[in-house]
Amino acid sequence: MLVKQLFKWVLSFFKKDSKVLKLKLVSELPKEPIEHVLYLEGNVKEDDYWYALLKCPCGCGDNIMLNLMADSRPCWDVVFKKETFSIYPSIWRKKNCCSHFWLKKGKIIWS
Repeated sequence: MLVKQLFKWVLSFFKKDSKVLKLKLVSELPKEPIEHVLYLEGNVKEDDYWYALLKCPCGCGDNIMLNLMADSRPCWDVVFKKETFSIYPSIWRKKNCCSHFWLKKGKIIWS
């Protein structure tokens, strides 16, 4: 696993075009998310979101679901700034591909 992570990290320096994620605000998450799209499920009218869903950006094909509700752990925050978004803290998968990345200003920043 360590060799795989090291290889991904080295490759990330050669990627010239960082993909920008599109944001979709939905009242219900799709069963199969589209690559390069971050879905936020919740009450769109009140800007109250419960979950985030995206395909793992490493290409492994796994779905990543993030809890956005502060009353249960772990949880993440979505910050909207102008026309972009960021998610805090970083996303670190402990199983399968073990990807570790940030979503800042709509872009994936590999750790």
